[in-house]
Formats: sequence, structure tokens, C-alpha cells
Amino acid sequence: MIHSLKETVHGIIEPAYYRCVLIPRARRHHAQRIRRIRERGKAKVCFLVASLPMWRFQGLYDLLAQDPRFELMLALHPFDALAPVAKQKAMAELRDYCSAHGIPCLDLLPEEHPGQALRERFDPDIIFYPQPYNHLMGKDLDGVFFQDRMIAYIPYATLTAKDSWAYKTLINNVAWRLFFPSESRKQDAAAVLYNGGKNIRVVGESISDLFREPVREHVWKAQDAPKKRVIWAPHYSIMAGGLLHRDSFTWLSRFMWEIAQRYQDRIQFAFKPHPRLLTTLAATPGWSQADAEAYFQQWADGSNTQLVTGPYADLFKESDAMIHDSSSFTVEYHFTQKPVLFTSTDLTGVLSLLNDFGQEAVLAHYLGETEQSIVNFLEDTVLGGHDPMKATRQAFYEKYLRPPGSGSVAGNIYHEILQGLGFEE
Repeated sequence: MIHSLKETVHGIIEPAYYRCVLIPRARRHHAQRIRRIRERGKAKVCFLVASLPMWRFQGLYDLLAQDPRFELMLALHPFDALAPVAKQKAMAELRDYCSAHGIPCLDLLPEEHPGQALRERFDPDIIFYPQPYNHLMGKDLDGVFFQDRMIAYIPYATLTAKDSWAYKTLINNVAWRLFFPSESRKQDAAAVLYNGGKNIRVVGESISDLFREPVREHVWKAQDAPKKRVIWAPHYSIMAGGLLHRDSFTWLSRFMWEIAQRYQDRIQFAFKPHPRLLTTLAATPGWSQADAEAYFQQWADGSNTQLVTGPYADLFKESDAMIHDSSSFTVEYHFTQKPVLFTSTDLTGVLSLLNDFGQEAVLAHYLGETEQSIVNFLEDTVLGGHDPMKATRQAFYEKYLRPPGSGSVAGNIYHEILQGLGFEE
């Protein structure tokens, strides 16, 4: 009874607080900031970046960088949930990338007050967040501390979950712009956002631009003879329970290594773990930090295997197939329209948590519920070329993933930014 009463009170107070206080205040800040930008003739744009695999926006960056009305900065800060060694690795990869591409960047170190450092060292007008969740960046860098600026968000992952929790965040409600991939996603969000989705603009799936470009770098390890190329991409949700619980890694970690050895003369494997898998694995009973690092290194050192922790668009484009249980890759690999297998020992449970879009994405996969089904996929489809799911994948792409308009998604976002700031194109 008490719990029910608290939920009822919360259900009344929270919407009122957002609609009467937070959202109007954010809109006033946006209007004030736009006036300053127009008076100055230049907008200072900051991209918060937590890891290199999550940096999808080079195309947008390049468009903005060519326009003298924008001053750009990448602010580097790893997610708080990462282990210290993972944070160091993420920062090193990002620094190397920025240096190689001539991109100005700031190190926002976890031990300092990163939000205050960002204000003092760059003082941005517009801040692109890597994910919309509360308390993700920690300390004073979270969106709650930057409501006086113009927050922008381009979805990192394609939301396939049935629940609306991913939309019900402070950032989504007070952001200046949310650049969404489709009208259906906009409608889903608008139904639960307290601002009615008025800050959403439909631009297409941002990662699609990467797959329309030619290969920039050949990332597959050289082999003595041609081999089929298969990616294995396990999710980090290996602990029991939880909203995103998949845990194919537990029953496949040893088997997939054995498979790699069994097919070493015919198939090349790339181990593409979720960025949080190493940290989670090291904290899992039966594993240690040393065990987890040794397992990862094993894949890095194999003659027909490799470890990939950075960008993966070129990896995808030059692959022949993928095996995974990731939420994002459930959709993203369909941009290649190549054979893909989804692993789960509880497919019914996984599908029950997905919206219609997510279910269609999974069901456009081959399904791996046993070790033998994975062997069948490799033998029949990857090596044998028998691909009965091809038409289903192509239909899914045409229905959901083909970008609107004739230009790039980065171009769509760029034009929306210009329009929102009142800049002439």
C-alpha cells in the first residue's frame, strides 16, 4: 500500500516537475545560448567521447570543421564503470586517433572535476553526449550539470528493447536536439518523453554513413591463403539477471576458441568483445583480471585469430559473416546484408524483451541455440554458401535501415544544426 502510494505520488510530481520547471528552463537556456552564438557568429561544439569504438561521428565532425562558424573539440573521458586498466586503454586509443587525424582534444581525467575543466578549458555551447543515461559520465560531467548548455544526442545504439526506460532520461527531455534514425523511433520516444518529442529530428541511422564509404583500412590479419572471415562479438552481460542479460559468452568462450582451431585452415576469426566485457569478466566468479587478459591475448596472438577493440566498420565491411549476441549489432550488421547468427540459449526470453523492430532484427538472423547450430552455420552458410536468409535480411534493410533523402546522415544532421541555430546554408 505504501509502495503503491509512493509510485502514485512520484507519477504526479515527476511529470509536473519536468513540464513546469526543467523543460521550460532548458528552453530558455537554449534561446539565450543561440542569441550569444548568433551575436558571436560562431558556435563552440564539443563531442564527449568515452571510447574509440563509440566514435561514429567523423563525417559530421568533418562537415562542421569545414564551416568557419563552428569551433570543435573532442573531450575524452572514459565511463566510470570501466576498470582502471580499461580506462587507460580507452584514453590511449582516443589520444592516438585524435593525433593521427589532427583533431583537437581535451583529456578530462577521472580524478579531476571534468565538468569544471571542460567549462574552463573550452566553454562549449553545444555538447554531444555519447549516451543519454543519467550518471553515466560521473562527477560533474553528467547531463544534469550541463542543462545551461545545448545538449545534443545521436543514438549510439539502435533501441530494440520493448521497455521505454532508455527514453526516460533527463538528457532526452532537456536536450536541444535528439537526432533519431526513424519516424517510428521518434514516435516511440515522443509517447513517453515529457516534452512530447519536440526536440527530435529524424535524420537516419548515423552508422549507415560508415557502410556507404569505401574501406579506409584493411584491418584483417594477413593469412598465408584466402580464408572466410567471421566475427565473434559477445556482449558483456555475463552476470545472471539484468535487463540486458544475454550471456552467450559463458557457454561459448571455450567452444569458440576450439572452433577457431578446428577451422584454422579455412576460416579466420576476429574476436570483437563489447568494450565492457574485459572489466565484467575480471569481476566474474571463476575469473581474475589475469585470466581475462590472458583470454583476450590468446585471440590476439592466434595465427588465424585477432582481437579487435577499436572501430569496426572496416572490419564489418571486409567480413563474410558474424556470430554475436549484442543489442546494437543485431541491427548494425544488417547494413552489410551479410549472413549473421544470433546466439542465445533462451531465444524466447530474449524476444519477449524486444519491440517489434528488435524482434524483426533478430529473426532476420540465423539462430544459434546450441553449439551444433553454430557449426552448421559455419559449414552450410559461411563455407557452403547456402544462404536462405538473404532475402529476409534485404527486406529488413529496405524497411528500416535505408536512410531518408539522397544525402548522408551526417549531412542531414549538419543541416538540422544550421537550421536550429538560424545559420544560412
